Amino acid sequence: MIKFFRKIRQKMLTENKFSKYLLYAVGEIVLVVIGILIALQINNWNQSIQNSKQEKQILTQLLEEYKSNLNQIDSKIFIRNEILASSIKLLNYRNTKSPSINIDSLDRHISRTITRPTFDPELSVSNELTNSGKLYLLSNSEIRKNISAFPSSLSELKEEEIITVNLVEERFYPFLIEHYQIGRLNIEFLDDEKFREKVSQITFSKEKSLKELFKPSDPTELLQHPDFEDYLSSIIVNTTYTNDQSIGVKYKIEKIIDLINKELKK
Repeated sequence: MIKFFRKIRQKMLTENKFSKYLLYAVGEIVLVVIGILIALQINNWNQSIQNSKQEKQILTQLLEEYKSNLNQIDSKIFIRNEILASSIKLLNYRNTKSPSINIDSLDRHISRTITRPTFDPELSVSNELTNSGKLYLLSNSEIRKNISAFPSSLSELKEEEIITVNLVEERFYPFLIEHYQIGRLNIEFLDDEKFREKVSQITFSKEKSLKELFKPSDPTELLQHPDFEDYLSSIIVNTTYTNDQSIGVKYKIEKIIDLINKELKK
């Protein structure tokens, strides 16, 4: 094809048809430009198709990530609600005479109050997009904004979780060791299957007879101790506020999931 056009140009020059040659040269340039533009357009189409495929893959991965986070935060909210219920139950035990108290039930409620649930979101896909600068591949600006803002929305929840963890580990648990035999209530956690599965997300075998190795403790001193009431009230307040923060984070997760689902359906 190139040889063909070269022969035409040479013939025009030898025949001294300069005006026709000039017109032909302009036409040839126009054809070349059109060819380049078509090639660029095809390349843009191909790139657009590739970006669309990559975006769909990323959105699918993000959807799985935030669904997992939603399941986790639902579990943590459930655990805290159980802690609240057990704390209130223990406060009511103060008005019950010791012989009427079921020690296994008491130990179970105490074991729940010393649980320290924390929300640890899976953000590997989100962090990879942000750190690599590939967040631009998401064409929906609303999704980009919510993905970018999500980590910062966890700060207040983390602060409240740390307060509760410190309260239980540094003050409440040592108080229990001093005023109660905690062997049975520790083992009681193994029997509390529904609660334990929410806490650990795994199941493990246990010895049914293990609790019998620990003698029941008289709860009178513990239940009547004024600090016991104070610790329970602090746990109730902190847990309630932490759950309020968790519900706020849950709404943000649900919004991201909803935005992604709508984008994938387009």
